[in-house]
Amino acid sequence: MRALVIEDDKPLSDALRLMLAGIADTDAAYDGESGLNKILTEEYDIVILDIMLPKMNGEEVLRSVRKQKLTPIIILSAIGQLERKVEFLNLGADDYMVKPFSREELLARVQATMRRYHRDFRALRYKLGDLNVDYKSKSVTYRDKELPINGKMYEVLETLIKNKEITVTKQQLFDSVCGFYSDTIQNVIEVYVYRLRKLLSSIGMQDCLQTLKTVGYRWTESGYRSDGGEDRQ
Repeated sequence: MRALVIEDDKPLSDALRLMLAGIADTDAAYDGESGLNKILTEEYDIVILDIMLPKMNGEEVLRSVRKQKLTPIIILSAIGQLERKVEFLNLGADDYMVKPFSREELLARVQATMRRYHRDFRALRYKLGDLNVDYKSKSVTYRDKELPINGKMYEVLETLIKNKEITVTKQQLFDSVCGFYSDTIQNVIEVYVYRLRKLLSSIGMQDCLQTLKTVGYRWTESGYRSDGGEDRQ
């Protein structure tokens, strides 16, 4: 699946792309004109479109796209007024999301939009040795036994796995898991990682979750040993 994020705030754009990692190959545009050009000249399964953009705002982009294409478009806005939502939906937007929002909400809305368009929004699994992560049920099993990895701790694991071999900064991970502009203290990420590593240690896979001091975290398959460790769950 190909996605396009049109957002002039680069850190927010990067965080959105991180949220979509693993389910889509995501491109970025930082102004309305370049975003419109990408939509009209390339094929995307879904577009995440901010309203307040330089050169051409989101409303102008949406109007221009709808004259030529039916590409699914989800609007992002800090304005949550009902009249504003109705206006954009009537202009042809497929959904309207109000900032701040969580990763779970974004993925749920993308999934719902793709279902309406009968596209393939992949409910994938990840497998490494005897470890299985089911993205659809949000469950983690080891040797067919479910591990108590759920909630935000599960979101941390899934985000890292979907960006495997790539260093994810603490800020990126926080934005992806806790949502933009969250009132939660950023250090909560360290708590989730600590608990997650403790569970991974019990099955001999702690080396797959690396901490890079002052930088962030990385999931690496090079840390996996086929002999594993004894399952002490």
